[in-house]
Amino acid sequence: MKNLRNLSTILIALLFISSCEANDDRNDSPNTEAKGVITLTGDDTADVGNTLNVGAIAYGRKDVTGIEESLIIAPVGSVISDDSPTLSPNDPGYVGSIINFKDNKNAFVIVATKELISMIIVTNGVERRYICDSKFNTSVNCGAITLDAPTRKVVFNNTTVKNVNTGTFLTLNGELTWN
Repeated sequence: MKNLRNLSTILIALLFISSCEANDDRNDSPNTEAKGVITLTGDDTADVGNTLNVGAIAYGRKDVTGIEESLIIAPVGSVISDDSPTLSPNDPGYVGSIINFKDNKNAFVIVATKELISMIIVTNGVERRYICDSKFNTSVNCGAITLDAPTRKVVFNNTTVKNVNTGTFLTLNGELTWN
């Protein structure tokens, strides 16, 4: 339960830094199966590993992230609910009400836009939080994120995120597709 409470930070972070958008429409089928692997390099790979195997993506979930053109990315075996959250983002059960993880002691959630990433990786029950921000310059510049919703593809090309507690960096590379 503690890990799910801590995972809610990822979603709350984007709610605070998101800009207002006029379009409130949700995607007809926001939760989809995804294909792809994100390769990680950097100091924390000894703790978090070298790959994130992606299994679920939800695009356009402004009801969750606060940003229409955003992705929620979760590991293989996870299911992202199609329902709008009924809990407040401050509620400890918020993430658990949105994402059903196969193993919440070894999971990750990435919320990404073309200019922002908020990410938590949990390994053996220990969480590590990362962020990058190319829009508001509150953290390290993300680098290259190509989000192409019409072709249902996102590419991380030497995308850099910073550990919010230790200041160490991870670099993300990979191409993800969803149906």
